[in-house]
Amino acid sequence: MSDRVATDNSGRAPLGRVSALHRQASYGRWFRWHLAAALAVFFFSAFAGFAIVGSLPIEDLMSAIPNDSPLPEFTFPAIMFNNLRALLLMFLGAVTGGLLSLFGLFVNGALVGGVVAIVGTQTSAAVILAALAPHGVIELSAFFMAAAVGLRIPHRLARYLTGYDETPLTRVEAFELVVLGVVMVVMIVVAAWIEVNVTPDVVRWVGGPDALPN
Repeated sequence: MSDRVATDNSGRAPLGRVSALHRQASYGRWFRWHLAAALAVFFFSAFAGFAIVGSLPIEDLMSAIPNDSPLPEFTFPAIMFNNLRALLLMFLGAVTGGLLSLFGLFVNGALVGGVVAIVGTQTSAAVILAALAPHGVIELSAFFMAAAVGLRIPHRLARYLTGYDETPLTRVEAFELVVLGVVMVVMIVVAAWIEVNVTPDVVRWVGGPDALPN
């Protein structure tokens, strides 16, 4: 009998604890006003970037880009690691009072808006959508999730320090954080694979064989 109890405690207890945490998990708590704030910052900066860049003469924009400017490497590993670094920046808002999350959202939003403004002078909206949507939906969703986490953790810490909550982070919330982290990394990996292997074909299908540079 004692051997059976020992086996249960050593072999099944960890799984039992994980199962109990999973049953108590409420992932939606991470995506309330924190997610709304992340979306607002990103799209505000995207519209601002689009408006500012779009108001400039295209000749001035093109002349500002050096002819020998190196293009980023368009490979699965390069895109994946670049996006993982961006994801980490969003996530590090958790230890910077949300500042890095807000900074990452603002910069990435402005870049997307600016690029769309430039490319929009040379191609159709359908081609732009085809170039962004296949991988962008997954990629941006992961960024927004990371930013929401980066904003919520400082909020929880502030509530704890001011006496509104008993703990800065519960065990269930820590479990949710690990699960969400894994999900976000997987989303970035999948989005990078789609960007390299699927998006170019979609762009050519929408815009023709000459829609992409050789």
